Amino acid sequence: MPISDTVERFGQGTPKEVLDAVTLKTPKLIGLNYPIETNPTNGYFSKNTNLALIKSNLSSLVRTERGERFMRPDYGCNLRRFLMEPMDSTLFSLIREEIIVAIRKYLSTVSITKLQVFETTTNQLKVNLFCAVKDTVATAFSIGVKV
Repeated sequence: MPISDTVERFGQGTPKEVLDAVTLKTPKLIGLNYPIETNPTNGYFSKNTNLALIKSNLSSLVRTERGERFMRPDYGCNLRRFLMEPMDSTLFSLIREEIIVAIRKYLSTVSITKLQVFETTTNQLKVNLFCAVKDTVATAFSIGVKV
């Protein structure tokens, strides 16, 4: 019996929407919500996904002091050490540098588009981060952190 080179198809082909959904260019990120808390519906840890997860990780990174994280002694930004210093442009540039180095080291998927460090009217330090997620289309966001 000879071998045939023809292929028979049965049914319809896969719709384009299904093929596009399977091969997403942006990976789906899933992680624990920080600070860690339980989910009221099922009792397990609550989770974040995609952009919410990245915002949570950024906020956690900026607020964490080095040495606070178990098994990661150099994780964080050490911003509390700047609190009793005189508010001037040198201080603000040191804070910016501290944040940029930490983000490049621990959140390499995030690119900083704008970083503002300023003093509020109530004499608090405030950090505004305007970021984008690398290798995605139009995923820009901002977070604000008071120190």
